[in-house]
Amino acid sequence: MTAHNTLKERFAELPDLITRLEIAKATDRSVQGVQNWIDSYEDFPPVVGKRGRSGVRKRDRVLAWLLVHENLLQEDRRGPRNHTARVRKAHFGPLVTVIELADALGVGRRMVAYYATNAPEGSADPFPGATEHGRRSVRSWPAVRSWLLRREDPLPQADASWEDLQKWLLAVYEADKDDTSLGHDEHGLTMAQRDVLERVRVAKTAGRRVPAEWTAQVLGVSGPKDVARLLAAPVAPAPLVKRLGPTALACAVGISEARLRGYVQRYPAGCTDPFPAKGDDGLRDVAEVRAWLSRTGPLAQDS
Repeated sequence: MTAHNTLKERFAELPDLITRLEIAKATDRSVQGVQNWIDSYEDFPPVVGKRGRSGVRKRDRVLAWLLVHENLLQEDRRGPRNHTARVRKAHFGPLVTVIELADALGVGRRMVAYYATNAPEGSADPFPGATEHGRRSVRSWPAVRSWLLRREDPLPQADASWEDLQKWLLAVYEADKDDTSLGHDEHGLTMAQRDVLERVRVAKTAGRRVPAEWTAQVLGVSGPKDVARLLAAPVAPAPLVKRLGPTALACAVGISEARLRGYVQRYPAGCTDPFPAKGDDGLRDVAEVRAWLSRTGPLAQDS
């Protein structure tokens, strides 16, 4: 991208105190791209004040920082861009590999690694972690999809009203809530609901208050305890174990959710062969459920 002289010329046209948006425009980056620098580098110039609702930084300090970190300003920088349409068209199961993700975004595999290195664990909005499944490295597709869709849609400023924050939390939900083709995640949430869960996770990490009752209503769960359980569940898939919520589990083993609930009620803990119990994460192991159905016989009787 920008040569040093061009960058200096662009910054010379800016006020003494500049916002993330102004930095993004001057460097040909997205606002989220600038936020990734802020999250990843402790020495990025701090906020020194506000202009309206936006935090501002000293222009000359930001320019000096960028000139030192010139490797971030290369034209051939890695990482998929302008990918929202491709993400919306992509359909995967609960897990996605790097190869599948790269193909869906129309980029090389190495480009996907850009996200993991520039939005590491511990940053404000880390890229979902991977788990080794045999020889494959996999990530949660619902979590990755949500991360990619909010890459160009960063969290509103800290002083944003609840109305503005709510609009951001529901941005993807409102577009996807009626699309039944997207499927469910490992908790039985729709992709639209999962996006809300991930956005709530980001907002709470940033210290924003999101009412648990509101979240429970959008996610279709019973109350704040279920919300807390979902937020505490790991984003990375469990190694070599496929654990699912009731909706996704019923689909995976080939029975209706109503029938699944019936088995849970008719074969409780304490009976001769109880239906497999939920783990601490509130999910059931698919392999255990399949083995129970095969062993106990209901699946054969129902088919």
